[in-house]
Amino acid sequence: MNGGRTMLTSQRTVESFWLPSLFSQTMTAIEHITALYPAVTLNEMDEYALLDRIDTKYLVRVDDLPELLSALTGSHAILETGSSRISEYRTLYFDTPTLNFYFDHHNGKRPRYKIRMREYQNTQDAFLEIKEKVHDLRTIKNRMPIASIRQSFTSEMHTFLEQFYPGDSSTLRPILWNNFKRITLLNTGYCERITIDLGLKFFNDSDTLQLSHLAVIELKQKDLSRDSIILQALKSKGYQPLSLSKYCTGVAFLNPEIKHNRFKQNFLQFRASTKRIHKNVNFSPVPASLSH
Repeated sequence: MNGGRTMLTSQRTVESFWLPSLFSQTMTAIEHITALYPAVTLNEMDEYALLDRIDTKYLVRVDDLPELLSALTGSHAILETGSSRISEYRTLYFDTPTLNFYFDHHNGKRPRYKIRMREYQNTQDAFLEIKEKVHDLRTIKNRMPIASIRQSFTSEMHTFLEQFYPGDSSTLRPILWNNFKRITLLNTGYCERITIDLGLKFFNDSDTLQLSHLAVIELKQKDLSRDSIILQALKSKGYQPLSLSKYCTGVAFLNPEIKHNRFKQNFLQFRASTKRIHKNVNFSPVPASLSH
């Protein structure tokens, strides 16, 4: 897979030229716009947990977020924990020694699974979570509270996983860490949640990759509706939905020798966004519609 190795090296080289001041400007704009949203509490958000849902994902340039967020201020509310509207997440993904979960996704297998421990750093809550992709659209998530992220499963965790995972959980190993910031929006009328993950960082025992200039937008709906405002806004900017997994993205970038043909479209979009972002160093940190 020498071609994959060259591709990864090139992308890291491009990423090393990312302009911190540009990202800082974008975050300033995002903080300004998120302050305009009505707030919902975690308890209110949990009423729309959508653990059985339809997911639609997009990979977008982070400097497009201010305009996208401004389109939703009249229709959505934002999760606020404490005084923060941008939450910090820390995740540890598990897989088999032969990366069965990664390859199941790569090969389009159904059902397929993701198993992770996730810490919500703003609230100090932590969960063991298992996601089952039932078919192209629907995802089912189950989780149990845990004290903190750990690199092995307790007997209680194994018992929990046995309810939802048909394999042997004792074979699972920690594979990938992923840190990011998240904005969570809610539209009760459409029964939809939107998560926007940015400041993406992937690392394992030997390497680290930061994708500061990209964000993952995920629309979570009880039933598929193309009338969603965010879908229309993304379409107007030329974005198309992708079969995207943060876990698989991190594994593919940090392990260029493994098969990743199925994710070629994601890599192409990554490259295109990276190329365009470096031409766009002069932009208004707040959309014109909000600057008056």
